[in-house]
Amino acid sequence: MASHFVTSVIVDDSDAIIDSLREKPEYLYIQGNATEDETLMEAKILTAKALITALPNEADNLFVVLTAREMNQDLTIISRASNFNTVKKLKSAGATNVIMPDKIGGQRMAKLVAQPDVVEFLDYIMLQSSDDVYIEEISCKNIDSCFMEKTIGEWGIRAQTGANVIGLKNKDNQYVVNPSPAVKITNEDQLFVLGNPEQIKKLREILNDE
Repeated sequence: MASHFVTSVIVDDSDAIIDSLREKPEYLYIQGNATEDETLMEAKILTAKALITALPNEADNLFVVLTAREMNQDLTIISRASNFNTVKKLKSAGATNVIMPDKIGGQRMAKLVAQPDVVEFLDYIMLQSSDDVYIEEISCKNIDSCFMEKTIGEWGIRAQTGANVIGLKNKDNQYVVNPSPAVKITNEDQLFVLGNPEQIKKLREILNDE
């Protein structure tokens, strides 16, 4: 499952952080300022699939997003933000998604009070290094014609592969959580599937998403 193994490069100008990375040969890193064009070029921004900018300064994140988007129009850009006012600016600058860690942390703490087992269960699936089960995104763009316009029930995904379709994103970028068996699938949909590596692999083979 190659989608879980992505080559990443850490960019930081802190001597302390770079020194710690030198002790971990499994990490690739560049010491430099991410707001500078030369540093981004050294990090292969032109051919990169995605960029995560999580600098402590909001203006620096905005500058990185602007620069990276100008350099690579196809880049997926994830940026950190501390307040709602910055979110709109970052998206206008070219950020694909904007994450507010403080907001997420607050919501998670509240959820831990009300439903602690739900949080632990989701953490097990999303955050732990487990070979047992995980959630995978699968594109339907290359599905065989025999699957076109059929419903999830008619596909028989669970019966054929053991994997479960827990959600989908349609052509209008709308999310459907726990879609019913009567929902029709098109080649413009993205499926969110829960299963183990073997089940996910089998589903990818059926849908030609290898």
